Amino acid sequence: MTTCERPAEPGELCTCGRQAVTVFITELFGEVGYCGRPDGGEQAGPCPFCAGERHETRCLQYRLRIEEVPG
Repeated sequence: MTTCERPAEPGELCTCGRQAVTVFITELFGEVGYCGRPDGGEQAGPCPFCAGERHETRCLQYRLRIEEVPG
């Protein structure tokens, strides 16, 4: 399985909801943002991607840019 990476652009988000610093390009999940902080992100308030409760793992509705409509 091949994984590449590139610098994140403004507006691209980590799976925790923060601004990403790196975007990993994966075969399995496509482009996935990473903020560089392995702390799981802010746990208060709703999930920024599905508006439900916070998740232990990546939200199934995660998208690199919040304005993108999930496919």
